[in-house]
Amino acid sequence: MGAAGGDLVTVSYTCNDCSLFQEHLAYAADVAAALHQVRWMAKVIMFGDDYIHCGFPMEEAEFEIERLCYRNSSSGSGLSAVCLPTRVLRCRCGFQLEVPE
Repeated sequence: MGAAGGDLVTVSYTCNDCSLFQEHLAYAADVAAALHQVRWMAKVIMFGDDYIHCGFPMEEAEFEIERLCYRNSSSGSGLSAVCLPTRVLRCRCGFQLEVPE
C-alpha cells in the first residue's frame, strides 16, 4: 500500500439481518477507517504485510532484539532467556506495535 492509501482492495460482507452478500472494490484506507470505528474489532488491521492503524499503514520505526526471560522448572532455579528479533512499527498518531521478524 502506498502512503497515500490509494490501493484498491476487494471487500466482501454479508448482512446479519437479510443475509445479502455484497462484494466490491474500495480504497484500503477507507476500509481500515471503517473497520476502526467498530468497537469490537481489533484496533490494528492487516492488509497483506501491512499493519493499519488510524486508516494508514504503519511505518517501520526500528529493529530491536527483544530479550524474554522465563523460569524453567526442569533447570532448577534461575532464569533462562530467549532473544527474539522484532520490528517496531509506528502509526502517525504515535501508537506503536512490536511484531516478530
